[in-house]
Amino acid sequence: MTIRIKSVLSFLLLVLFQTGRADEGMWLVNLMARTNYEVMKTQGLQLTAQDIYSETAPSLKDAIVALDNGSCTGSIISHNGLLITNHHCAYNDIQQLSSLEHDYLKNGFWAQNYREEIPVPGKTVMFLDRIIDITDEYKAELDKMENPAWEKGYRPLTSRKINFQLEKKYAKKGYETSCVCMARGENYFLFYYKIYKDIRLVAAPPSCFGTFGGDTDNWTWPQHKGDFSLYRVYTSPDGEPAKYDIANIPLKPRKVLTLSIAGIQPGDYAMILGYPGSTTRYTPSWGIKEKMELKNPAVIQARQAKLDILRKAMDADSRMQLGYASEYFSCSNYWKYAIGENEYLQRYRVIDRQRQEEAKLLTWINSRPELREKYGNILDELAKIYTERIPEVAPTAYYTETLLNGPYVRNLFFRFYGTAKGMEIAKKQQLPADDPEIIGLKKDGKEFFRTFDSKTDRQVFASMLRLYAENVSPEKIPAEVSGLISKFKKDYSKLTDYIYARSVLTDPHRLETFLSRRVTKEAIFKDPIYQILNTTLERDFEWRKALEKNAQELSTYRTLYTKAFIEMRTEQGIPYYPDANSTMRITYGQIGGFSPRDGIYDDYCSTIVGYTEKYKKGDSEFDLLPSCLSAIQQGNWGNYADKDGRLHTGFLCNLDITGGNSGSPVMNAQGELIGLAYDGNWESMAGAFYFHPNYNKCVCVDIRFILWIIDKYAGASHLLEELSIHS
Repeated sequence: MTIRIKSVLSFLLLVLFQTGRADEGMWLVNLMARTNYEVMKTQGLQLTAQDIYSETAPSLKDAIVALDNGSCTGSIISHNGLLITNHHCAYNDIQQLSSLEHDYLKNGFWAQNYREEIPVPGKTVMFLDRIIDITDEYKAELDKMENPAWEKGYRPLTSRKINFQLEKKYAKKGYETSCVCMARGENYFLFYYKIYKDIRLVAAPPSCFGTFGGDTDNWTWPQHKGDFSLYRVYTSPDGEPAKYDIANIPLKPRKVLTLSIAGIQPGDYAMILGYPGSTTRYTPSWGIKEKMELKNPAVIQARQAKLDILRKAMDADSRMQLGYASEYFSCSNYWKYAIGENEYLQRYRVIDRQRQEEAKLLTWINSRPELREKYGNILDELAKIYTERIPEVAPTAYYTETLLNGPYVRNLFFRFYGTAKGMEIAKKQQLPADDPEIIGLKKDGKEFFRTFDSKTDRQVFASMLRLYAENVSPEKIPAEVSGLISKFKKDYSKLTDYIYARSVLTDPHRLETFLSRRVTKEAIFKDPIYQILNTTLERDFEWRKALEKNAQELSTYRTLYTKAFIEMRTEQGIPYYPDANSTMRITYGQIGGFSPRDGIYDDYCSTIVGYTEKYKKGDSEFDLLPSCLSAIQQGNWGNYADKDGRLHTGFLCNLDITGGNSGSPVMNAQGELIGLAYDGNWESMAGAFYFHPNYNKCVCVDIRFILWIIDKYAGASHLLEELSIHS
């Protein structure tokens, strides 16, 4: 029941003849020369394909990096390893490096020399070296593997054993390799990376620039954020990746991006190289309905409740503002995304669109006996499988959003959970106080309590437990938890006060005492908060176990569904690109505004005027430091003003992006850096499932605004000296 296509190019080359929707797609950069390049040239590109991706000579891809295994994208902008990405990508690092005395989130940070740059523990930067096609070999190895379940059709898409085998076979000294599945097993590629681990924070603007507009402006247009930060990559003296050492030196990169302050105009060519995280554009209509009606409501309700509590606490206490800033941002970002996703999935009638495509697919399958033999009744089977999932999906979603991701204490719980599981594996009933694991727990506990606020977390826990109990059927709630709820007569605040007052996970002194003597598994299991979070976690595992057969069937039929669409669209000459999966992709299009609604046109750019129009003294989202406000009021734009005399802060382009693209360099036709991608507009919120050619926009910070902040606001001329700036 598998489709054998002779070559990757057989279903990719057709894009050359399809220019109508060329702006859609996150295309594999290693195939760009033979799939997209001619279209890119017709749209204005002035580089050769080898200028963008080459395995033998320096190319643009050598200046593009994945941060922390693909959570964000960055680019190298100096011959001394200076790296630029978004402020929101650096947000957690800036918070962790801050204190009440040195609040880098609020006031910004500007290292004056190498010595002042701050090492960021755990930070990684990943450079792509090359990509090789291992499709035939990988599929041959899958064919050799035997498993009783596979005989029923539950064939996996990947195998850890095969991954390890091929990664070892094609290993290259100094590089890490990664096998990646594309299009649910249609193709397999091996990626070579060089990973650097000595990364240091160089500069970050004050949050009133970096996050101006907060939640209100997030996922909207116009925006005015100066959303950038600077790191530097360090190497050992011989130029190789190394852990932090004072003797390390700045990276000497293969390729450095030139910055352009020449300005941009509507219709100008633009492109992005980056690491988009995940799209699901081959999701069946039933899967889209499941996301809209079962999963997103849990996200919206639970996160709204949590955000209300955090916002009130943060507004009242500067310590909370600093300590919970990253927690709040990570919660609010996807909360608003889920709201927008539901709104635009409905507005664009994406379910209906997919049903129409499925009707075409069914007609195509029924058009020939060999297609009926190959694909059978996949649509009927998918409808049945998704219907069977309904009773389990919503409880799992509510558990995930309430007790799994809700209270801050979960972070310390999972640290203890790992210790307990390690003891089980090692068959140890107890650990002495001087055991390395306990010493590690003590260290992690101190770090946890540096930002933990018991009063606020009690409110969050009580709220999350209530939502969990109200939205999960009683038979799915562990007896230990339902017993406590009954004991306290559904008074979740009193219940929470009771367990927080007795748990070692909520008080540094209790934790220190607990870890100062032998730690037993029994004592860990008896901790009241650990018991609640552990039993609900184990119950969630049971739910997932109950869905295992369903999940296997769903995976099998979704794979077949995807293959069918690829084959049908290939026959019809419709271009195909694999869903994003945190591998380097290229997307291209034009600068330009759009009309979101009848009678309204949104311009392609935003300007510094937006700061004075939106400024609200004392407002957490729209306030400005006196130094920032003064710099704006002085109006000294230097060489960074546009031809219209204004300082442009942001711009729009129709590039296809998703999470992971944050920080991606937006480049012009010459490959020069003109801005950084940092957001999508509200009208693009259905983008994981559907790219709307008229409404999906990428929101970017203008490089001229970034340089103005560095130069005229911060006076960091030493950083400008490192840059190659084209005017």
